[in-house]
This record gives sequence, structure tokens and C-alpha cells, in this order.
Amino acid sequence: MKKIFNVIEKYDMIRPGMHVIAGVSGGADSVCLLYVLSEYRRQVPFSITAVHVEHGLRGKESLEDGEFTEKLCRQLSIPVRVVQAPVRLRSQEQGISLEEAGRKERYRIFEEIRTEYGGHRIAVAHNQNDQAETVLWNLVRGSGLKGLGGIRPVRGNVIRPLLFTRRQEIEEILEKAGLSWRTDRTNLQQDYTRNKIRLSVLPEMERILNREASAHIAQAAEKLWEVQEYVDLMTDRAADSCLRQKDSSVIVDLECFQAQDPLIQKEILRRAVELCVNSLKDFGSVHLENLLKLTEMDCGKEISLPGKLRAVREKGILRLERAGTVHGEILSEDSVIISVPGDCSVGGFRISTEIVDNSPELMRKIIKEKKYTKWLSYDTINSNVLFRTRQTGDYLVVNRQGGKKKLKDYFIDLKIPRDCRDRIWLLAEGNHVLWIPGLRISEAAKICDETKKVLKVQLEEENK
Repeated sequence: MKKIFNVIEKYDMIRPGMHVIAGVSGGADSVCLLYVLSEYRRQVPFSITAVHVEHGLRGKESLEDGEFTEKLCRQLSIPVRVVQAPVRLRSQEQGISLEEAGRKERYRIFEEIRTEYGGHRIAVAHNQNDQAETVLWNLVRGSGLKGLGGIRPVRGNVIRPLLFTRRQEIEEILEKAGLSWRTDRTNLQQDYTRNKIRLSVLPEMERILNREASAHIAQAAEKLWEVQEYVDLMTDRAADSCLRQKDSSVIVDLECFQAQDPLIQKEILRRAVELCVNSLKDFGSVHLENLLKLTEMDCGKEISLPGKLRAVREKGILRLERAGTVHGEILSEDSVIISVPGDCSVGGFRISTEIVDNSPELMRKIIKEKKYTKWLSYDTINSNVLFRTRQTGDYLVVNRQGGKKKLKDYFIDLKIPRDCRDRIWLLAEGNHVLWIPGLRISEAAKICDETKKVLKVQLEEENK
């Protein structure tokens, strides 16, 4: 137990006064996680809410897992939420495996409840064996340095206190505490790739090669995190000079780029792709090599990349953007892609934008801003900005902790008549409403001391 407490403290996972959302399936790992957190509360005051996600895949067994979790939480005096997740439906809708759909639904629900409760951390129960399985799986898939680093003990607001604890140690802790757990029979089937590694590959490695194989693989992953953190630091510094965003494009300055070390060049290109499409999913080594080759080609050459992305070699630069993107493009009579910087018209408004550096002088100017001029943090915007009317799923970030509020509920609170709501124009990135002219901006779009680039948006009614 002390070993796990040391991990929590080493990685600054939990501080006094925090609210932790703990994912509890009813299996040994998650039961141990909840027990460890309840014990750690004795020396560090913080609150816990357990969340059990019922996937609806195993009928009566799934329901019994929920009942077991509720009983455990009563025993430990911890409040619990049991949530149903339509995993099979999500799998079909998104064309992904049940395993992946289940993972995505769990994290979506954990984050929703964290936001609802104003929580600070989401605790999940990955252990050392999970780490070894992940590293091996990423290795055979041909992953890069990040993949070989496996699972991180802390990623954003997600913490993994058991990541350096073996499965055997977890069961010993539970047996000593007199706690039982549930066994998911699907974890004993070799239908899933991860199960094959867990049930066959790792046990054989430990039996034939080294009984400490899992521990050594996990230790190697930890060393690779440190290497990746250094590479990330160097990439951050280089990217500040080599990358810039313009409209919905990401521009790579090739003079700056070619002065970098080859390893950093690759990381800069990965960063550029991620800025364009918010993900490196399906972006592999072959795509990276093609991008590298493109930087040496003549102007006018271009390639296509996953995520409907294209890269174009232009004079002195490499431009990455969504295929078919037209800046200032009118999508419909109630939606337009904003030119950044630039101007365009829609819905009786003229919209002008520019990007400026943050400064004390700018902050004094913002204080005197007009009602239909807004200054937003451009650092937080990663994709196309639209000026449009409301859509299903729209929301505002309403506090600095990331709490969200549905746009519909916001309009109701303001007592805006239903027939007026569809005529209100707003600035949005996806479903995130950045600004409702004349009303408010999202907390996530507000300028802070760390803001580097500021987006100025000015609206003018054309009939005036």
C-alpha cells in the first residue's frame, strides 16, 4: 500500500481538497483502486465519487457487477453512480470494435461526471501488467517512441495510481483487506488481441525468458517517457519558430524546419498534422516519410494524408489543410467558415478578424472594447471557426474548471423565447460556442496571462 501512496505523491496525483472520480468495474484492479483511495483519504483529505459503467454486453452478469460495486461503495462509505452505456450501438455507428467502443464510452462518461461534479481527477485502475501488455502491443504494431512509452501515470486529469503495481500484489492487498472482486469472463477469452498478450504471450515470456519480464518492460516504458518528455520540450521550442496557423491551415516554415535535427523535424511534422485534425490516429510512419520527402520537392507538389488532410509544397513553406477547404467558404445560409485573418459576410453581418500578440497594452484596449468586438485566446482554437446559428449539441464552457453548459439551457436561463433562439448568431469551433455576440464568451476562450496569440473578431451589421 505504501508503494502506491508513494506513486500518488511522486506524480502529484491528488492534493488536499480535490474531488476524484474513480472508475470501478468490480474487477480486482478497480476494487483495489477504490480501497487504496479510501485508505489514502486517511492522510490526505479529499473526496471520492465512484462511477460504474454498465456496458450491456453480458446480460445478468453485467447487472450483478453493478450491484456488487454499489455494495462495495456502501461498505467503504463512498458515493457511487451507475451509468448505462450503449456500447454495441456505438461500435456499429462508428465502425470500431466493442473493446474500443467500450473504452471510449467509459472515458466519455467519466469526463461528463467529472465536469458535472466539478471534479479534479479521474482515477482508473491500469496496473503494471497492463503497461507491459500495452508496450508489447504497440511494439508489434510498429508504434513510435510515444507508443513504446505505453501508458502514462498522469495524462491530463486522468491518474493511474496502480500503474507500478503487479496484478499479484493487487490481489494480495485485497485478500489482506478481506475484499472480494468480480471476474469478467470476457477477460479470459482470447477473442481480443490484448487478451492474447495477457493470457498467452506474457506468461510464456515470464516462464521461458525471465519471470520479471512484465516488470522490466514497464521499467523500460518509464525510461522512454523521460526521453519523450525531453523530445517534446525540444519540439515545443522548435515549433514556436517553425509552425504557425493561418485560417484553417498549418504552415511549416521550411527554412526554420530544415535547420532542426532530423528527429525534431519528424516531431514538428507530427505536431503540424495534429494541429490540423486533432489526432494522429491512422497517421503512420509511411505518411511521415512522405511528408518529409515533400519538404524537399518542387513547389506545387502535394500529397493526401489520413483524415481528409492534404499537404502542399509552396514557396518557402509546407501548407497542411483539410482537403477541399476554402477560406471564408459559405457552407449554407446560416453558416460560414471564418477567414482568420480576413473578412467575410453572412446573415447580414460583416465579420473581420485579425491575430495579434498578447500584451499589457492590448489588455487595456480590451477593457474599452465595443459590444460587438471580442478578443479571444487564439491558442485554444485548433480547427475551423464558424459563424452560424445554433446546432444540436452546442455548449459553453462556464467556469475555469472546464464545466460545460448546454447552449439550450443557457438560453432558457436567460428566458430567450424559443422562436428567437434559432435566429441568434454565434461563433463556434465544432459544438464549442466561443462567443454569443451581445451576450458572453466561453470561459475556455478567455485571454489569460499565458495567452500568446489573440484573435480579434469584429461584427458590423451591413444594413446600418
